[in-house]
Amino acid sequence: MEVEAADAEAVGYESIMKDGKAVGYVTSGAYGHCVGKSIAAGYVPAALARDGERFEIDIFGDIRCAIVRREPLFDPQGLRLRS
Repeated sequence: MEVEAADAEAVGYESIMKDGKAVGYVTSGAYGHCVGKSIAAGYVPAALARDGERFEIDIFGDIRCAIVRREPLFDPQGLRLRS
């Protein structure tokens, strides 16, 4: 997921919420220096894991928007591996 977090990153075990209800949790997160964005991975029900789906993540008490991205954020065609 792409997380709208400028001052703190998700690191793991934060709640993932949809419409104010907990639906999953973050397994890992960090700032993606190559993509210039905060990113996180986590578990949510498969029916909700659609590209562009919006969630909220509670990061240190602040609710942050998170958007599911099904395609890789960096080098989706794998061109850097082939150069």
